Amino acid sequence: MPNIISDLNWATLGAGERHGDDTLDYTIFVGDLAAKVSDYLLQETFKAHYPSVKGAKVVTDRMTGQFKGYGFVRFGDESEQLRAMTEMNRAVCSTRPMLVGPATTKKPAGSLPYQKSMRCNNSNIP
Repeated sequence: MPNIISDLNWATLGAGERHGDDTLDYTIFVGDLAAKVSDYLLQETFKAHYPSVKGAKVVTDRMTGQFKGYGFVRFGDESEQLRAMTEMNRAVCSTRPMLVGPATTKKPAGSLPYQKSMRCNNSNIP
């Protein structure tokens, strides 16, 4: 297998961390992927239409290694990213149509709006 990309760990970087280059990345979310889709297949599916594709990463569970059914594709060109969200939505990758949309920044677990600190006040209990 040819060495396509030497560093695909960009999907695990935290917000604000650099990918090793100074160019901007424009990332999309790709869902409903077939279980046999690899980083390489996802990248090549998009790169065939959009030359600015920098890489792709399918997401697996850290504990079990099982495929989670979605991934991300990075672009070097914002206009190609925007076109891909429209043109590639419902396009087939492997055996299934993909669901494509904008990627959102992962929020730290403590910042979720529904996880508020609940403090019991026992002063009102007789």
